Amino acid sequence: MAREDKTLFPVFGEWRGTRETLHAYCKVVSAIRAAFTPEQPRHGHLSLRVYTSGLTTTPISFPEDPAQTFALSLDLRNHYLILSTSGGQVQQIRLSEGLSGTQLGDELVARLAELGVQGKVSKKSYHNDGRRDYALDDAERFFAAITRANQVFEQARQQLGQTSDVVQLWPRQFDLAFTAPANGEDKGITFGFATQPGNEYFYVSPQPFDKALTQQALPPGARWNTEGWKGAMLPYSEVAGEAEGAERLLAFLLAAYQLQHPTL
Repeated sequence: MAREDKTLFPVFGEWRGTRETLHAYCKVVSAIRAAFTPEQPRHGHLSLRVYTSGLTTTPISFPEDPAQTFALSLDLRNHYLILSTSGGQVQQIRLSEGLSGTQLGDELVARLAELGVQGKVSKKSYHNDGRRDYALDDAERFFAAITRANQVFEQARQQLGQTSDVVQLWPRQFDLAFTAPANGEDKGITFGFATQPGNEYFYVSPQPFDKALTQQALPPGARWNTEGWKGAMLPYSEVAGEAEGAERLLAFLLAAYQLQHPTL
């Protein structure tokens, strides 16, 4: 990728093909994580985490030998899917090979079986036979965007001063998000980054949503959304390439939270 300021949110081009590939591959990795990870509150066993080179499952115990662990990582700096174990084994699959989701999933399940990791992985969760496109530049911009978003989300979590979920990438929606619980198990406020090509945006969505919120003013560039999901949104284009983009995003997240929290 051309040299870009890593402190800024990158400007996306037409990245639909690469986004669909990453979405498909994350579903594969999520299905494998779910098969070998105990069920967690709010479906945390399905999610991935941002790390220094991309997205990862974090360590997963071998079913027959919990002292051993393995991890699956999408390395978006070097463009490999990496299978690594606590015993030192490392296997790689180049992301630009064009494998379908089905091919990638079947290959990983077979490799894990050879390592002694056997279990029932839901093929339905990742079945997709389409050949996948993958552009290195687009993948690197996506990684730069979620890395920056993850940093700002962590700042917001610290400033909220309460227990909230960790920031996670949800493969089903392909959103980066975390939830701050409110007064009751069925109430909370979700902060997220939606990555639909051409319509990327940040959001703060309360459950339940009070219609009176739409009468409240949001920071410049942000608006209320009431079609489909309900909450406050800030288009990604408002911060992409902007020197103060991270500061604007943080201000939006905190302002939307301050408006929404009293209604729950």
